[in-house]
Amino acid sequence: MKQQLPSLEIIGTGAVSPGGIGVKELSQQKPGSPGFMDTLSMPSKKMPVRQVDLSHPKITRWKAEPRLRRTSPISVFMAEAADQALDSRHKKEERVGLVCALSTGSIIYSRKFFSGVLSQGRHFASPALFPETVYNSPVSHLAALFGIRGGCYTVVGDETAWVEALRIAQVWIARKTAEVVLVMAGEELDALALDAYECAGWFRKGLVASEGAGAVLVRKAAEDSDGSIDVSDTSVTFRSKKEQVAAWEKVLLIKKDEPEFMLPGNITPPDIRDQVVSAKGLQSVSSDWGGAFTASTAWGMIQAHDYRKQRNAFQLLVPGSSAAVSSVCFN
Repeated sequence: MKQQLPSLEIIGTGAVSPGGIGVKELSQQKPGSPGFMDTLSMPSKKMPVRQVDLSHPKITRWKAEPRLRRTSPISVFMAEAADQALDSRHKKEERVGLVCALSTGSIIYSRKFFSGVLSQGRHFASPALFPETVYNSPVSHLAALFGIRGGCYTVVGDETAWVEALRIAQVWIARKTAEVVLVMAGEELDALALDAYECAGWFRKGLVASEGAGAVLVRKAAEDSDGSIDVSDTSVTFRSKKEQVAAWEKVLLIKKDEPEFMLPGNITPPDIRDQVVSAKGLQSVSSDWGGAFTASTAWGMIQAHDYRKQRNAFQLLVPGSSAAVSSVCFN
């Protein structure tokens, strides 16, 4: 018999975004004009981006941590978001789990490592750079920094990897592996990633690439909880543009009798929204701080959590850019 997974409630949030450091900046600040960044293969061609202010004191302070002195920016972004979401009681508690959703991961160090191999030969591969190319590297840093002794796991995928991370949190809580789980997402910008987005045609369709991190601390929802979230038990996968549109339609139509749908602020590629008939007229629940994949999804989740305090229950569509479409219901 399939075990019923518990509803979750959010008890802590954290965010690092181009809008600023902190959750309030996601909604109080308004996205201005994007900056521009060179690509790797075409240095003369600049692409629109939204970047985190690396000189912000709350970002630079993490470089004093021995584990983070030589890490990629993604680990610093996630450390700051985690610090905001965790309160003092949970920072050293053994029953805290940590699960992270990533798309590109530590792309900056990956490029530097393989660039060295290609230009100088494999015998000159840097052992100092390689550990930071591993997808699970940011999670290992966070677990050490905050003394997290529960389960630690990293999910890799498109935006719907965030939904998978929430499902893992549900399973851990249901099995009593953890009492609370820190669910995280993070992305960083690099010229190599911009090349990939350009090859995919996303910039021509209106993408503004972005970076940052988001975090929510969740536990089993109490009976008297002011608001809980239910994660869709399935995601609809796709392998082509036509199937992507069909996946949107399927998710929207399967649950049409449940609370109304809302859309996240960022959707990649941006033009897909106009091709889905069932999405016509749906409102966005959050500001568009650019395409940061799992981090964008985390920002949308945080803003949806605040938005739910002002209105009736709704479902947040989580449209992936390359693999699946899913949803999360805010009760």
